Amino acid sequence: MPFRSLLILTLLASGAVPASAGTPVEGLVQPIRQVDVSAPVSSRIVALKVAEGEAVQEGQTLALLYGRLEELEMQRAKALLERREFEAKGARRLYDSRIIPEAKALESRIELDLARLQYETAAEQVRLRTVLTPLAGVVVARHREVGEAVSAAQPLFRILDLSRVVVLCAVDPKALAGLAAGQKARVTLPQMPEAGTLEGEVALVDPCADGAGLVRVKVVVENPERRIRSGLRALVELPAAR
Repeated sequence: MPFRSLLILTLLASGAVPASAGTPVEGLVQPIRQVDVSAPVSSRIVALKVAEGEAVQEGQTLALLYGRLEELEMQRAKALLERREFEAKGARRLYDSRIIPEAKALESRIELDLARLQYETAAEQVRLRTVLTPLAGVVVARHREVGEAVSAAQPLFRILDLSRVVVLCAVDPKALAGLAAGQKARVTLPQMPEAGTLEGEVALVDPCADGAGLVRVKVVVENPERRIRSGLRALVELPAAR
């Protein structure tokens, strides 16, 4: 279901009414980024390096997939590459000494280039057996266990980036006079009164209204200590019309 419809249904189910001008707008807190990390190739999980709830850094290893055959192929390609490099150097010396024709030296260089491509291809196949996180965040779901087979593009982990959060609101157009991206907004969290009043920045005012006549507004709030949790309700005071 599209977000707009889901948000409106959630607000209506809670008894909240979309705000008009001068009234705080109710919204839902979402992570600034969320990603489902998938297996890049079909294989079997041999190791899981992180657990649910663990913080990870961009590029950190999440899991290892079986890749012994690929490792052997990379070793074979590396040995062939070293041989071709040696042969190409020898052919170059012979050509410089006018012992062999240019065509023979060129053939040796082409074989070297092909061996290098084979090695790079084999090395890439090995690299694909290591699952890395594309962003820093918190692991909130781990869908598979060691020993399970996975297919390409099958989700393994879900990671949330909560360094900033987004408050998504469905707003009556009457409350949007003069509102534009970049303006400041005041945000409070009824379920976290200790957080006080937070300052947010309007990141999006949707140019389109949905079927209910409401407009989606996105407000970004800094969350360096990751105290604000995804899924909380928020009240947003939009800037007054200018």
